[in-house]
Amino acid sequence: MHSRLLTEGCAAKALGLELSTFRHLVACGKLPKPIAELGDRYDMKAMDAAIDRLSGIGSSSNALERWREARKCASS
Repeated sequence: MHSRLLTEGCAAKALGLELSTFRHLVACGKLPKPIAELGDRYDMKAMDAAIDRLSGIGSSSNALERWREARKCASS
């Protein structure tokens, strides 16, 4: 059984990302922030939903919202 709440390093590894890439995606809002009340753990259900949005599975039908998502990290 897999844990739903993971530390930063374990969450990055579970997504197959380098820690620096994971931190960048969290900082620019493409991946959700950790839950402070739960010991700064990352919710993997929230991570899965974010990955779905990034891959287009859960994308918004609103063109403005899609544009905003695409531009979030453009300046980074």
